Amino acid sequence: MMNLKKIITWFLKFLLFLIVLAGFVASVVSAVITVVPDSSVSKVNMLGYRSHCSFVPISTIILVVIALVFGFIFVRIYVTKVLRL
Repeated sequence: MMNLKKIITWFLKFLLFLIVLAGFVASVVSAVITVVPDSSVSKVNMLGYRSHCSFVPISTIILVVIALVFGFIFVRIYVTKVLRL
């Protein structure tokens, strides 16, 4: 019974690790994609060129902040535990 509890605890920690890492990677990739020029778009963004997102500076800043939050969570959970040992 104790072994099953350890396995479940490990699985939940691993799942949390994957969620935080996926959130960080997805928000960084999305922030980069928003600024990529695209000539097939009909609207010009706020910076004056055509890109995947017409709200380029605002959406990019929001996505970078979200990536920083995920990075902060990752550091607080995993890096500080490793440094304490």
